[in-house]
Amino acid sequence: MRDGNKQDNTNKDKILSCAQRLFYEKGYDCVGVQEIVDAAGITKPTMYYYFKSKHGLLECLLERGANQLVDGLKQTMRGSGGYQEILYKAVVTYIELAVENKEIYLLIISLFSSARDNEAYIAAKPYLSKLLHVVRSFFMQYANEQEHLKGREDFLAISFTGVINYYLLVYFERGASKEVLLDEEMIQNIVKQFL
Repeated sequence: MRDGNKQDNTNKDKILSCAQRLFYEKGYDCVGVQEIVDAAGITKPTMYYYFKSKHGLLECLLERGANQLVDGLKQTMRGSGGYQEILYKAVVTYIELAVENKEIYLLIISLFSSARDNEAYIAAKPYLSKLLHVVRSFFMQYANEQEHLKGREDFLAISFTGVINYYLLVYFERGASKEVLLDEEMIQNIVKQFL
């Protein structure tokens, strides 16, 4: 029985890994089920055993990858420290998680830019909403201490994540290493730019 479970996990992980790579390289809409199963070295019935559809496969990828980013950011932004200190830590956490999960991070960003009726956008939207909720909650928490934040929580959450995302997109395009992305001066500049 244990060997069966091990094989199940191996097949499932292989499918997820191949799909993530293909979705990242070509875009969700340009990848067919046959391409995924060929890359994974399995049959379509095997894929459908684990995932009822290509959309179900995407949802599983998003749940794994996006939740890791959301949970990491939530933990950091609920931590102790002053306002600017937590913003600094949040930028570091966000960048670290994006770098560690570059394919899924860039996939999520691309899906959010999809047409609004596209199933990929619909699948990604809840995770982006969770992310903004975490950041918005942080600004709500500090709005009582810093009067200028009151009533601007949504705008601040969008601006904060926007600055980080744009920074990451530009530097990923340039092929920057993790060390460059996490350079202390660069992180300080992101926080200053936001503030």
